[in-house]
Amino acid sequence: MITYYRDDTVLVTSSYVHIGDRRLALADLHYVWHKRVRPDWRVRGRTAGRGVLNLLMILSVFAGFILLVAFAAAAYGESQVASAVGRLHVPRNTLLLLAVVLLLLGFAPALWEWMLHRIDDSYDRGDAIHEIWAQTAQGQILLLRLDNATRFGQIYRALERALDR
Repeated sequence: MITYYRDDTVLVTSSYVHIGDRRLALADLHYVWHKRVRPDWRVRGRTAGRGVLNLLMILSVFAGFILLVAFAAAAYGESQVASAVGRLHVPRNTLLLLAVVLLLLGFAPALWEWMLHRIDDSYDRGDAIHEIWAQTAQGQILLLRLDNATRFGQIYRALERALDR
């Protein structure tokens, strides 16, 4: 027996398909097809989250540019900036907030890595819900419903390979 696909809930072999708590012999499946259905709120939320993360990344680039310009100005004329700050009477809380922001910028690379991973993952998962249906002697049955395009593709290809054999 050949195993074509295996994960926590799905097993596709050369003789049967095991999905969740159902086990179907491949010989009982007369016809198998897939269909794409309208996305639900979870898929829409993933797409919206991708947009928010993209926006945060763009805004962080602009914030970094502004801080870079501020540091360059401070380095160019340190005594002039110090006297200007003294004349402006900058509250201590503002300086503390600036110090906290600068400390948090040290975590920016890890934060960017997390955001990029989330965006890549959302593109890999896709923006639709995929279903695998089968025609059996009892009628049409829904084998699987997934919102992960990559996993769906792997399972469906494994099922096709098993059925072609």
